[in-house]
Amino acid sequence: MRKAVIDMGTNSTRLAVAELVDGQLQMIYTEVAETRLGEGMGAERLIRPVPLGRNVEAVQRFVKKAQELHAVSLRVTATSAVRDAGNQDEVQQAIEKVAGVPLEVLPGAVEARLSYLGASGDFAYLNRPLAVLDIGGGSTELVYPRPDGIHGASVNVGAVRLLEHPELCRNVRELLQGLQEDALPQDCALIAVGGTNTCLMAMELGLTHYDGSRIHGQTMAKERVDAWCETLMRMSQSQREQIPGMKAKRADIMPYGVLILQQAMELLHMPQVIISDKGLVYGLLLDA
Repeated sequence: MRKAVIDMGTNSTRLAVAELVDGQLQMIYTEVAETRLGEGMGAERLIRPVPLGRNVEAVQRFVKKAQELHAVSLRVTATSAVRDAGNQDEVQQAIEKVAGVPLEVLPGAVEARLSYLGASGDFAYLNRPLAVLDIGGGSTELVYPRPDGIHGASVNVGAVRLLEHPELCRNVRELLQGLQEDALPQDCALIAVGGTNTCLMAMELGLTHYDGSRIHGQTMAKERVDAWCETLMRMSQSQREQIPGMKAKRADIMPYGVLILQQAMELLHMPQVIISDKGLVYGLLLDA
């Protein structure tokens, strides 16, 4: 039975269609639209008409694609931008009108848990505790195991948010401290999901065309994250757009996303990070 998920993030809206085959989730189709829903929300935290229009158009197109692929169920979710929006009701009505199903606004802790579910499964072979870091446009989530269960937390620090509020950059590490309640388990591996991290690995590999199969499971040392952070920060946007592996629509926010990754790795004392091409959307499909 084919199921479809559409997830609306602060920067990107994603479609995934999958089905269970012999007990394994098999991805049929994925697509990402850089809709920048959280653009220009400002201090009043309102989703503006133009970004909302882009998102409505993307959701309408994704719903049609899911129907063409014979998905029998559809789940539409939203994260940080809609979660924080003062006009959340207006956004829900606009999206539900074109989606034909309710819009689920995921609480930060639920988003964290589902990202962990999506990202961690492929790395059980490491036989180590796993921490999952999800860097989004408006928020960042961290999930890791504790003796009494799973700890999950979300903070309002994301790549789009830092782009629009660069004064926060000097306090990123302090802001990220809300992710960690206690020390990570001994010998814990860090897995990073989200567009910042997959794009960073595409750049590291020099990919001219995005290939999730080449990115998924690759490891990057902290020194390389440091080097990319410094390089991206000193480049102009037009220079960043020329980097092999860089998505042109992500070039303005990449320095800020990589800064979050760098500061998170320092906070967590992680010498390296594993990049996963599976995250929240995959977790939503597994959860369904």
